[in-house]
Amino acid sequence: MNAQQTSRPRPRGYVFDPAWELETERLRTNEAIWDPGTFERLERLGVGQGWRCLEIGAGAGSTAKWLASRVGARNAADPAGPAGRVVATDVETGRLADLAACGVEVWRHDVSTDDLPPAAFDLVHTRMLVQHLADKQDAVRRMIGALRPGGLLFLEDTDSLPLFRSAVSEDFLQDIRTAGYGLMRRGGHEPRGGHFDLRLMLQTGLSEVSAQGRAVMIRGGSQQARHYMLWLEYMRPGIVAEGLLADTRIDAALAEMADPANWWLSQVMISVSGRKP
Repeated sequence: MNAQQTSRPRPRGYVFDPAWELETERLRTNEAIWDPGTFERLERLGVGQGWRCLEIGAGAGSTAKWLASRVGARNAADPAGPAGRVVATDVETGRLADLAACGVEVWRHDVSTDDLPPAAFDLVHTRMLVQHLADKQDAVRRMIGALRPGGLLFLEDTDSLPLFRSAVSEDFLQDIRTAGYGLMRRGGHEPRGGHFDLRLMLQTGLSEVSAQGRAVMIRGGSQQARHYMLWLEYMRPGIVAEGLLADTRIDAALAEMADPANWWLSQVMISVSGRKP
């Protein structure tokens, strides 16, 4: 492991390019949608002072920062502070440079190929990552190996079927969802990812396995809506190249997403947790 702020190829099967010029904004708008529910769930799991936590695929770093404040991670300004520990990993660590000031260790790491230290953490968490990976079972095996006995694995992935459900019409943006997620699926993304997380946990011998789903109502023109606009801009070249939709239809969809009069349902985020015996 090392904390160099550099990039590597994306994990096998991962749809999004970490080097895309708008990727930091995409990650931050994603946090705007999902962070409140993630933090609430982490609180209910009992994360507290002194915990040793691993955040895999840390993105723009918001969950790692929250964990650091929760567990009392040490930092340079307070070397005698509480002894909690947070490690944030990603294949692209440049956008995590400010985490050191919060007491977070940053590792450049690809969970698809790189091992983790055995039995080192009380919590391993990742969000919207496993559903992109080619070998989900192997990645989950690595995560479980990094847990101490009694430690918690907490996976969050989505079910995209409800996305864009709206009072506007039965088919509001459904052609966009079908084209975009169809293309992502062919690139390795599993649109029912959270369901497979639950299945994997039940097969691994973890105890106290539980799962919950949550969704968010998105208002057009909001920071949350901006996330879906960025997603569509990222997917646009592939959608158009494969003849799935025309540029004019994508432009019209972006205008619909930017309109504050429109509200729609997000994906369902499925949060699955289990305890290592």
